[in-house]
Amino acid sequence: MSNLTILKTSISQLDNLYNLKDLHRVSGNEAKHEPYRFVRLDTTQELISEIQKEDPTATPLKTLRGTHGGTYACEELVLAYAMWISPKFHLVVLRAFLNMHKNEQLQKTQQLALPEPPKMYQRDFTEKEIQDWCWAWYALRNYIELTDKLQKQFGGFGGDYASAIRKLNDRYGNLPDELIPTLQRITTEFHPDNLHGNGWNRIIYNVRHPNAIIRSGGLVHLF
Repeated sequence: MSNLTILKTSISQLDNLYNLKDLHRVSGNEAKHEPYRFVRLDTTQELISEIQKEDPTATPLKTLRGTHGGTYACEELVLAYAMWISPKFHLVVLRAFLNMHKNEQLQKTQQLALPEPPKMYQRDFTEKEIQDWCWAWYALRNYIELTDKLQKQFGGFGGDYASAIRKLNDRYGNLPDELIPTLQRITTEFHPDNLHGNGWNRIIYNVRHPNAIIRSGGLVHLF
């Protein structure tokens, strides 16, 4: 529930009800405007009855005893209480409610506009499993690069498989680039030795530097 602030004073709340004693203090704390006097009015009792007729489960008014007690009322009764005190105070309270509801609506709009955060999963993987994923990524990237070069060099494929290969390239052509951030994140603890030409070092280097490959003769940049 949002906070109701009147004349720079926060009004205490209980079960969606507002403390009339707080409003009494803010209004000037005059004895003639004590909340109990307002509650005893016939017009107040009639208003309570009308509210309960509309919603039999509603509790428009609640009184608590003790140090932190008070008379707590629903928004309709708060506005009626403010009008009973004075038209000027009623206008102050009315504007405070309008401002509160405006902020509530703004918060709801902002929450709807924000995308839901992605679900996070915690899993443990072996070193070999991570290496297998990197090898699979490397093979996929090489396949896509090869078919793309063949299409450009020879003007496409002939035969029944031409359309299928083009569709696969169109659908999965960007997948290697999309996988790079994930692979880089799960391989942060791997430390390749780029001076040696073993296969895994070549793969992990390509994961870290997707625009270059390592061949036996040294480093070759693709772009």
